[in-house]
Parts: sequence; C-alpha cells; structure tokens
Amino acid sequence: MAEMLTDFPNRFELLTEVFLQKNTEPPRCLTLDSFWFHKQRVILKFRGIDSISLAEVLRGYEVKIPKSEVIPLKEGSYYQHELVDCVVKDVNGYQYGMVSGILDTGAGYLLKVDRDSGELLIPFAESMLVRVDLERKELICSLPEGLENL
Repeated sequence: MAEMLTDFPNRFELLTEVFLQKNTEPPRCLTLDSFWFHKQRVILKFRGIDSISLAEVLRGYEVKIPKSEVIPLKEGSYYQHELVDCVVKDVNGYQYGMVSGILDTGAGYLLKVDRDSGELLIPFAESMLVRVDLERKELICSLPEGLENL
C-alpha cells in the first residue's frame, strides 16, 4: 500500500514500469502488473512480488517514474519534486534558504525553507512568487513584511 502523491491517480493505467528508490540506493526497476485504490491509497502489485514477505522488503521505498512519462502541467503549475532544493531569494538577491519540502495545509501549500536561523514556511501563492526558474533552481519571492520573523 502506498501513499498517493499524485494529482493524476488514473496515471497508473498508463504505467508498465516504475522505479523504486530508497535513500542513496540505486533505483530498482519493477514491472507493474496491477493496481487498485483503497482508503485514499494505492495498492501496487509488482511482477515477481507474490507474497506479503516479499512486499514488506519494499517498505520505505519511493515510487518514481521516468521523466519522459511525467504528465505535462499547464503553465504556472509545478510538480512538488521540482521545487525541492530550489534556492529562495527576494527580488534584491537576499537568500532566504533552500526548499526542503512542501506541506499541504488543506487550504494551500507551504514551502518549507531551511536556513541557518531555522525553518521558514512560505505560502506557495502566486501573489508572493515573482519568478520560478526551475532550470536555475531559484524561486524569487516578494514576501510581506514580517513573514520572515514568524
């Protein structure tokens, strides 16, 4: 059973192979035989993994797909993994820190920015984003006064 981090759950119908990766281990390519949804999660059945004990070995792995199979998004939309490790700066070049994760609050997303003085949570809102440059791994923001001190 896997947590679904996709906005496109029907994408599993298009997949035949996925990669499983854990920490710095090399990715493992597995063939997806079938899948089904259960309680907001997806259960994945891989070829050759025919028992619970074999499936347990895969606990903690991240399911990844080749970049060529990523569903294109409309302009101004981004995959969360694309934002992680981006440097967050203001319009004058002041560096707030680096995005280490994305938090879903239910009302929107927050960028979790690691910096020397601790963690900074920045709403991922169009009103605060001046520019997103994924090639340079930079997010240029215009934050309201005082947000950095919260």
